[in-house]
Amino acid sequence: MAEPERNYDEVDEVLLWLAREPDGDPLADLAMLRTNVRRVAASAGQRRRQVLEQFGGRALDICGRFRPRLLAASLPLPREQHAAAGMLAETLLEIVAGIGALTERSDSAPRRAPAGELAALQGLASALLGEGFIVGAMAAAAPPAGLWRAAHALGAADGSFDAVPHGEAGSLPDQALHYRRLLAVAAAQPESFSARELSWLFDYLGMVAGFARLSATVIEPRQLAYWLDPLKDAAPAAFARRPPPDDARLLYASFAELAQQVSERIAWLEARMVDFEVSGAESEVELLVADDSGLPVGLTPTETLSILRRLRDRWAAPPLREQPRRQHQYAVQVCIGLRSMWELGRGRREQGRVVEWLVLNESPGGYAIMSVAGVQGSIAAGIALALRRESSQPWSVCIVRWVRSDNPDQFELGLQIMSQSYTSVQIGFRGSEMRTTVPALSLPVLEAVRRHSAILAPAGTYVSRRFVLVRESEHLYVAQGRALGLDMQTANVELFQYETDPYPI
Repeated sequence: MAEPERNYDEVDEVLLWLAREPDGDPLADLAMLRTNVRRVAASAGQRRRQVLEQFGGRALDICGRFRPRLLAASLPLPREQHAAAGMLAETLLEIVAGIGALTERSDSAPRRAPAGELAALQGLASALLGEGFIVGAMAAAAPPAGLWRAAHALGAADGSFDAVPHGEAGSLPDQALHYRRLLAVAAAQPESFSARELSWLFDYLGMVAGFARLSATVIEPRQLAYWLDPLKDAAPAAFARRPPPDDARLLYASFAELAQQVSERIAWLEARMVDFEVSGAESEVELLVADDSGLPVGLTPTETLSILRRLRDRWAAPPLREQPRRQHQYAVQVCIGLRSMWELGRGRREQGRVVEWLVLNESPGGYAIMSVAGVQGSIAAGIALALRRESSQPWSVCIVRWVRSDNPDQFELGLQIMSQSYTSVQIGFRGSEMRTTVPALSLPVLEAVRRHSAILAPAGTYVSRRFVLVRESEHLYVAQGRALGLDMQTANVELFQYETDPYPI
């Protein structure tokens, strides 16, 4: 006897789609996911939990395939990728909202899922929020509206703060760890990291987020702590930068113990790098693949040390804005990238290297600028950039401290001034694997900032104390310099002070 024909409803069709292999193109898969999430948003009935769990699993799979595309891309992102990053973050938030409606409870309505299922759903929702935040940050975009409010609702409802030793990650539920990771990323100022660094940071915090402290009472000393309002759609704020309101019920966070963990990893890695130099191992990768490293792979040891040092400084003490900013609107000329700046200093033509941007505000130590005619070249936090108001003025050398872009055609950059002028030179370090000199910028003494001349060079150039400096002008100038220590390092450039060595070896 033939089986009666079954009438499939929308939920059945969506479940059949979820059961099939994902599309090879994560963007096509994302488009279908977004369509299906909205298709069954209010019609799943008793199967709502099953559908939401599978939506969450598919969303995490898409994130895992989309994030590597952001790693390989450079800012400004292609319009399709920028739109996809925003769509993915919004879709994740829609799934979280569905989970929230499923797990909510009130005096008249008990929990709609047993405790174990409830914890699993809340852990999934927290993981989705973390992915939504990091994808947006890697695209240099602000988190979608509602993300922080949803994260606070899950984190505050967890109730694990002040109840367990915060360093014992295994004793915390998944949603508590995901929430602490999100808070720690926000406190590290994600707009100041490149996409590769952000992805590495997110993975690293997956290992150590339990050391972030969350409390219902004020954490002392307040100058090193953060406050957050669970009812607001806002990231945690540092006491040192903005006082909390008096009429709100707040939570408090501290990342001092995370900073201590980072300090231990820095000491371990520095010691391993010394051993590496002594042993003559063939590849630096060996330093980071050991079982006892406690560090993700994906960055070179030099890059890893750079990001760990910045994390230690920011988690140990929130950065302060020491100088007032003044609002302005005037056009400036900009040259992006150390190589382009070096070529300008060598007398190369400006066409194709110099573009116009708009100053939004300025302080004695830096600027905030916005693109007004599109973006030429590759943008990333940590690159070098030259700026001047008119062609009769010398170029100011700046480092890009943060990048924001909610529109692929518009960028905002935060700049720190490193020098009011520069000279193009070439340098070569003793002991370097490179047998040729590399382009660099020689910066003069900057009163109240540094007492010696400095070199701005590509990251990884500084490998020993002594180096050779070559400057070509009307006459060839060759000297031996002695580095006085690394002052600053980003993923792209590094700066160190030096003095001319009167006793060359």
